[in-house]
Amino acid sequence: MQGQTGNQQLRTLINQICSQTLNPSLCLQVLESDTRSTRADLRGLGKISIDIARKDAKQMSNLVTSLKKEATNSSLKERYDYCVELYGDAVDDLNGVGQILNKKVLCPLDISNFRVQASTACSEPNFCEDGFDEGWLQNEPSKLKEGSKKYFNLCEIVLVIGASFKSG
Repeated sequence: MQGQTGNQQLRTLINQICSQTLNPSLCLQVLESDTRSTRADLRGLGKISIDIARKDAKQMSNLVTSLKKEATNSSLKERYDYCVELYGDAVDDLNGVGQILNKKVLCPLDISNFRVQASTACSEPNFCEDGFDEGWLQNEPSKLKEGSKKYFNLCEIVLVIGASFKSG
């Protein structure tokens, strides 16, 4: 990136990150649309992606809560309670990942912890869908399925950034 302006370097960094995700266009859209990204480095993009994923996890929790209110089946209500808990855990994990990035210097253990917690934040909500996939409950509502996919795509940006940190 030598010889590039700051804007070109940032654009290159964002393109490198997003090209490693399953949904590069969503990644580009969310990172480039955040006004903080105009002056961000890798750590700054990490903070932005954490904020975006955390906000989406909270929205998913709210969606599941509203689906629970509409549900009449007690097993389905229990599944929704479990999903709310999983998205709440994801928010907590993303908060922890954000705290790691607030440190002035990241040691290899911090980077390892970042990666583990980010991975947990991305994977835990998948358990929400398990009951629907196993067929013992009615079909998963499309809003939940689409929202879960979007959440994973947003959370994956955090994972890619975590993998980009140098640990040694």
